[in-house]
Amino acid sequence: MVTVPCCGAEASLNELVYDWPMGFARFRIEVLYPNRAWLTDEELASLADALGHPLRQVVIHI
Repeated sequence: MVTVPCCGAEASLNELVYDWPMGFARFRIEVLYPNRAWLTDEELASLADALGHPLRQVVIHI
């Protein structure tokens, strides 16, 4: 929980609404295909099932 500067309320960083999907994690899975689109819902669900934990897809632009 953090205190947000806009209104002083306490909120979970994972529940805040961002412009792009963002997240905080202990590890990452990196895919290096620059012409690849976002993972489909089925692909994301398959990875989450394999890891046994829900995933959030975040695209990085460097």
